[in-house]
Amino acid sequence: MPRFFVEPDQVVDGRATLTGHDANHLSRALRTLVGETIVIVEDGSVEHGVKLDEVTPVRVSGAILWSRPVGGEPRLAVHVLQAVPAQAMDATVEALTEAGAATIRPVLTHRTVSRPDPSRVIHRLERWRLIAREAAQLAGRAAPPDVHSILPLRDALQGMPPGSRILACVLGQESAPILSAVPAPPADVGVVIGPEGGLDGADLRLLDECGAIHVHLGPRTLPSRLAGAVATSLLLGGAGDLDATAAPAPA
Repeated sequence: MPRFFVEPDQVVDGRATLTGHDANHLSRALRTLVGETIVIVEDGSVEHGVKLDEVTPVRVSGAILWSRPVGGEPRLAVHVLQAVPAQAMDATVEALTEAGAATIRPVLTHRTVSRPDPSRVIHRLERWRLIAREAAQLAGRAAPPDVHSILPLRDALQGMPPGSRILACVLGQESAPILSAVPAPPADVGVVIGPEGGLDGADLRLLDECGAIHVHLGPRTLPSRLAGAVATSLLLGGAGDLDATAAPAPA
């Protein structure tokens, strides 16, 4: 069932209305018809089943059939501090969103190759947030993850929620399996993913100052653009957030 995030003012008197990009996407890309049902998520807290009685490229509207508290969000909040990869940051944001990351924090490390032109940072950030929103809708989440501005690693670490457990993904033999460092939910955990060349000595010293735990993702080397999604999935699996399937829509 197509799923869309809406604001409270789009739900009035037992009806829901979508306009703009969402209406255009429903009517043209998805070819949705009058009489079909979609799911909307109101303000990240309540989801509604909506039977459509109006479908145009500028306005889609219908009556609410059912409502319930929204699910789809993990109890363990995984904040991914992702070194901006040389390629495919769009796909990285999409994968992190689908895996269940609570926030995506692009960071610059000493070996980060990609150094976005400051004049293009705002445009790229807007694009990443749109990708996260669309990926979260497709994944059945309650809300998209917050995609932060690009920051140096030190600044991103300082902006983490108080009490967060910090995990540094490294290849060293002294590192522990990531599943051994899963905190009991609810909790916040920050996962630091380095660039293709890995975290260098200065990065690791900074992480050690923050009390980071060195962890690994197994015997195979993963590209930076995939490592964050794998780490997020492992952490959520270890916390029990992947034990249940998605709740079916009410009849």
